[in-house]
Amino acid sequence: MNLLPRFKTGFIFALLAVAQPLSARPPEGGGASLPPLPPAPRVEAAPPPEGPPEPAAPPGFVYWKTVKARVTAYDPGGCCCERIPDGMTSTGDNAWLLDGAAVAPLAIPYRTRLWIPGAGWREADDTGSAMRQAWRKGIHHVDLRMATHWQARQWGVQKLEVRLYRPADRAAP
Repeated sequence: MNLLPRFKTGFIFALLAVAQPLSARPPEGGGASLPPLPPAPRVEAAPPPEGPPEPAAPPGFVYWKTVKARVTAYDPGGCCCERIPDGMTSTGDNAWLLDGAAVAPLAIPYRTRLWIPGAGWREADDTGSAMRQAWRKGIHHVDLRMATHWQARQWGVQKLEVRLYRPADRAAP
C-alpha cells in the first residue's frame, strides 16, 4: 500500500482548511489602519566601469600602441615545446622565470613590455612557429609562459587588447 499520495492529499487539505483568504479591504469594525507609506526614493544606477584601470608605464618604457591579439599560454616543459625543452628562451633568458611571453619578433620586437588583462606585465622574450605564422596572416598572437601545462590549458585562447610599451631609448618603429 502506497501512503505517499494519501499523505500529500491530506497535507494539502489540512493547509487549505487552516488558510484564510486575504482581503484588500481594511478590517471591519473600525480597526486601526496603518498610515500610507511614503514613495520610495529614486535610486540612480552608477555608470558602468570603463574597464580595468590603465596601467602606468614601467620605468624606462613609454606607451607604444594597443593591439588586438589572440592570447594563448604554454609551459616551458616538454608538453608545449616543440623540441626537447632546454629551459632557455630565444633571447637566451631563463624560460622558467614566468614573466615573459612568446611573440612574433617582426610584429612585436623583443624586450617590449606587454600589459595583458588578466595576466599583468610580461616581456616579449621568446617566439614560436605559431606566433610567426599568425603574423604572416596579419594576426597578433601572444603566448604567455605559465608554470604548468594545466595552467596553460586553463587559460585557453582569449582575444584581448594588449597594450605595448617600448623602451624609452628605442626609436619609434
